[in-house]
Amino acid sequence: GATGSGKSSTFNALTGLDLSSVGVRRPTTSWASACIWGQEGAEELLEWLGIPPRHQTMRDSMLDTGRQDEALQGVVLLDLPDHDSTEVSHHLEVDRLVVLADLLVWVLDPQKYADAAIHDRYFAPLASHRDVMVVVLNHIDTVPAEKRDAMIADVRRLLAADGLDEVPVIAISARHGEGVDELRGL
Repeated sequence: GATGSGKSSTFNALTGLDLSSVGVRRPTTSWASACIWGQEGAEELLEWLGIPPRHQTMRDSMLDTGRQDEALQGVVLLDLPDHDSTEVSHHLEVDRLVVLADLLVWVLDPQKYADAAIHDRYFAPLASHRDVMVVVLNHIDTVPAEKRDAMIADVRRLLAADGLDEVPVIAISARHGEGVDELRGL
C-alpha cells in the first residue's frame, strides 16, 4: 500500500502485538519484517525471501502471553515498505517480494485508493494473481457511515477496471479493530 495507508497498523492488528513502528514521519517502514506462527519451515522460507533474523518475530515465543491462534499456524506475515515511497530501495523491496507472496494483502486508504501509482504499477500488471489477492480499505472509521458503501463500491469499480473484479475488499479500521477479525479469517 501507499505511504500512510496503515500497513504497519494492520500488521500490528493482525499479529496482536506492536511489532512494526507506526507514526506520522514518512516513510516509517524501511524494510520488510515478518511475524511467524509456527517454526516449521519458517527459517528456510524467510532465508529464501531475504528477511534477516533481526526483522523476524516468532508469534508463539515464550515471551508471548497472548492467545494461541491455531488458525494462523504456519503463517508468515510480512509488513512491507510503501510502494510509493520517496526512497527507491523501498520500491525495489516491494517489487521483489510481491511476486513471491502466497497471498497479497493490499492496504489502501480513503484518500489514495484511486491513485494511479498502485493501479498502474501493481494491480493491473498483477491481474493474473487475482486469486491470491485481498484489498483492505483501512481507516474506514474516518469515512462517514452513510458514505462507506459508496466508497467500497468505487474501490470495486476501480479493481474491476484493473481486471480484479473477483478480489475481496474488506473495510477495516486497524486502529480500532473494526473488520480485523474478518481479515484474519482469510
